[in-house]
Amino acid sequence: MKKRKLKPFVKVSIVGAFLIVSLLSVFFLTDGKTSNVSKNNDDFTYVNDYIFDSYYPVVNQEEKIIRPYTSDTVSIYKNFYDKDASEEDQKNSIIYHEGIYMQNSGVDYKSEEQFDVVSSLAGTVTNITDDTLLGKTVEIRNSNEVIVMYQSLGEVLVKKGDNVTQGQIIAKSGTCVLNSEVKQGLHFEMYKNGSVINPEQYYDKSVKDLVNN
Repeated sequence: MKKRKLKPFVKVSIVGAFLIVSLLSVFFLTDGKTSNVSKNNDDFTYVNDYIFDSYYPVVNQEEKIIRPYTSDTVSIYKNFYDKDASEEDQKNSIIYHEGIYMQNSGVDYKSEEQFDVVSSLAGTVTNITDDTLLGKTVEIRNSNEVIVMYQSLGEVLVKKGDNVTQGQIIAKSGTCVLNSEVKQGLHFEMYKNGSVINPEQYYDKSVKDLVNN
């Protein structure tokens, strides 16, 4: 059987197609390797669904922060620990439990009778837990910058995902193991950009002042 010879222009077309396929293969392989850069390289920023899932809309920034209670019978039991505070104030901001001294990361309030715990600012309930030591806890985010936590609670009146308004009753006072001598109390913490701050310094100030301070 006589072999058929390919005409010159056919050979050129085949070679050209082969080169194009090869170049495309190299491009996709290179692109795939480039996008798989090690996350140890700080020159790259990675965006994923978690960033969007953890975003919370900013609530009224002009809103004045209020105390997390309304009863006149409530007083401070333990202060927020401030390294620059007086020795006397520091002594009143140390928590002792089973031979361990701990610096108080919030303010502990107490009363002789049960009192309503109210939301100090508007936001979204992002977590509710019940811890052996800390008791029942409600976390509320006003924005990605500001988070407040209410601990040592009794009855909790909100659920995760709820949008709460400022002054809304979210729980009843309660107790926890760390402050077991206080039968009706509240441990209150405030965070700005992930760092704990003293709530007593920000009551009656706006959220905007807190964020920009």
